[in-house]
Amino acid sequence: MKKSLMFDAAAVLALLVCLAILPVSGSAETWESLSKRMIESCTKYTQGIKDIAWTMEMEVPSSEGSFKTTSVLYGKGKRFRVEVSMEGMEEAGLPAEMAGMKTIVIGDGTNAWIVNPMMGKSEISAEEGAKYRGQWSCSDYLPVSAEIIGSEKIGGRECYVLSVLDNSSDFSKIWIDQKSFNLMKMEGKPQEGVASVILLSDHRKVLGDFEMPFRTEMYSGKDLISTTVVRSVEVNKGLADDLFDPDKIKTSGPDMKDMMDQMKKMKEKLEEDGNE
Repeated sequence: MKKSLMFDAAAVLALLVCLAILPVSGSAETWESLSKRMIESCTKYTQGIKDIAWTMEMEVPSSEGSFKTTSVLYGKGKRFRVEVSMEGMEEAGLPAEMAGMKTIVIGDGTNAWIVNPMMGKSEISAEEGAKYRGQWSCSDYLPVSAEIIGSEKIGGRECYVLSVLDNSSDFSKIWIDQKSFNLMKMEGKPQEGVASVILLSDHRKVLGDFEMPFRTEMYSGKDLISTTVVRSVEVNKGLADDLFDPDKIKTSGPDMKDMMDQMKKMKEKLEEDGNE
């Protein structure tokens, strides 16, 4: 479950590109009117984003010691590229050489590829690639059927509380800022009786009035699974098309034979310690 939540971080931050700023009218709100205005507003802002790049760091605690992932995400139209590298391998009980490994995922909206030094390059399904890219369109992110069941303050902002009524979303409840339409909180469907919760905060403007959250916390029940902090965001800097070409990816990483030898020695040492 931790692995799934960790990789969802990239997806959670990427989907926020579709959210935008619009005032809420004083009339009674329904899901039909709210979703319509959200789609209209996100379309307005996504049309203004020709390309975007941001860097974020995720820290994942564990009993062996926390480790970090650094992700750089690029988007240009339907094309995307995600680069993920890890730190703290030794503390987590893995060979330090793995810290030099970088996994790259590239997609064009129809096809997707994953590349890393261990596995080389392989094509994956568009659905699998989307887990790294996240949703860039309100029509992809918003549930088809939902109900506004109340209001609640999250991070000092008054939010609509939405109950998802179908299987079009991975979440059962969603909290949206009534004034800005920023996504503030998500609650997953319970797994083995435990629900995951995602809290988004530290919203900052990155293009006009369009905001993104610079901090994301993920919980499994009451347990903190990960904390993600956005370090930088750049919009409309003219990203090169070659960045999204899987045939032009060059990867570097540890010598696989040396790394396997180290993992074998580590296993033997653990077995020896266990027999003492």
